[in-house]
Amino acid sequence: MRLLPTSEFTARPASPYSDTALATSELLVDGKPTGSVVTGAMLEAAVTWRDYRIAFFTDDIPFEESLRIYMFDMNMTLIDAATLGAMYSTGTFAELRLQPPDTLTFRFFGGIVWRVVLLTEREFDFPFISDPRGAHRKFKFFRQFRVEGKPRPEGAPDVPS
Repeated sequence: MRLLPTSEFTARPASPYSDTALATSELLVDGKPTGSVVTGAMLEAAVTWRDYRIAFFTDDIPFEESLRIYMFDMNMTLIDAATLGAMYSTGTFAELRLQPPDTLTFRFFGGIVWRVVLLTEREFDFPFISDPRGAHRKFKFFRQFRVEGKPRPEGAPDVPS
C-alpha cells in the first residue's frame, strides 16, 4: 500500500460544474489518458493497494461538499465506488493515513475519523443499510471496500485525532 504521486496518477478537468451537472475529471496514469471519466473536480489523493488503485475526489462545492471514493483495477475498470456527504454539509478531506495491510483513515465531515477497509474478495452488501449515515452507493449487492464511521450531529464537538 502506497500513496501515488501525481506523476503516476492524476486527473484533468473533463467538464465543469454547472447548474445541472457536477464536474467530471478524466484520469491519467503515467501522464497518459485512460479514457476513464469520473464525477469529481479535485483529486485529493490516490493510493495503490494490491492490484487496485483507490482515488479520492471532492466536488469543490463550498457549502455542500461530497467526497467520492473510487476503486479501479490496474486496467482502470471501476470495481467499486461510494460517496460521503449530505445536503448542506461541508467537509474538508484531511489526515489521510495508510494503515497496512488494508485500511485507510481520514477526516472529511461529521467530526470523526472515517475508515475505508479494502477487501481482498467481494463482500455481500445490503443496499441502503450496510453503509453508515452519510455514505451512499449505487444499488448493488456486493462491494469491494467497506466505509466505516459514525458522523456526529451538527454542532457536536469533534473527536480528537
